[in-house]
Amino acid sequence: AALGACDASDGVKDGVIENPLQCKFDPQVVQCKAGEAADCLTTAQVATARKIYGPVSHNRTKQPLVAGFSPGSELNWATMGGAQPFGPGLDLFKYVVFGDPNWDFKTLNWDTHVDQTLKASAAMDALDPNLKPYFDRGGKIISYHGWADPQISAGSTSNYYDSVIKTMGGAGKVQENFRLFMVPGMNHCGGGLGTDQFDMLTALENWVEKKQAPASIPASRVANGQTVRTRPLCPYPQTATYKGSGSTDDAANFACK
Repeated sequence: AALGACDASDGVKDGVIENPLQCKFDPQVVQCKAGEAADCLTTAQVATARKIYGPVSHNRTKQPLVAGFSPGSELNWATMGGAQPFGPGLDLFKYVVFGDPNWDFKTLNWDTHVDQTLKASAAMDALDPNLKPYFDRGGKIISYHGWADPQISAGSTSNYYDSVIKTMGGAGKVQENFRLFMVPGMNHCGGGLGTDQFDMLTALENWVEKKQAPASIPASRVANGQTVRTRPLCPYPQTATYKGSGSTDDAANFACK
């Protein structure tokens, strides 16, 4: 249903949502009309899906703490929304936040424990948007994230990049040292229906050693050992835009805009 609502919004129907930030999808469209069934969502399930799409916010300050999952990531929601918590997350609470290996996740109180969690994890959170010392040394960063990631929400990375731009005084102060490439349809580090095969390391080497900033990065989708699609990955917030003619599986027919 999410693909049906947003797949073709970029002018290409290919099973991938190019830019989920522009996807206006409400899971209510698949709400059951008469009783619970396997091919629809109950009223409670619709409410849950909306929560998963939405950000996790601080109840008191209303500040978003974690971005929601993007439309297109639904098939793997059980990773974080299953019957048991995600293992590394559970360990964070047990050993870092509460220091209790026997801690029961059912006792988590969002209102009282969120600040304790933020304080405990501050040393691990790589979220400082002031990268001036690193940039001043000539440092370069290429970051990438799959829009369909069902573990680390993709919006967390795009939000961080936006915070760097805001803190550093605009995109012009950032893009010569830091570029973000969002990968449509890619799951956690790979997989999914997107073009998840690419070489970020060579792009970074060329940027550092040859002063060639990456205007785009070639990517491909491989199925059964064969390359079935190529696309350019574009520096955020640009997206791969179809030129209007030629195969939609050929990167040559797309431009970053």
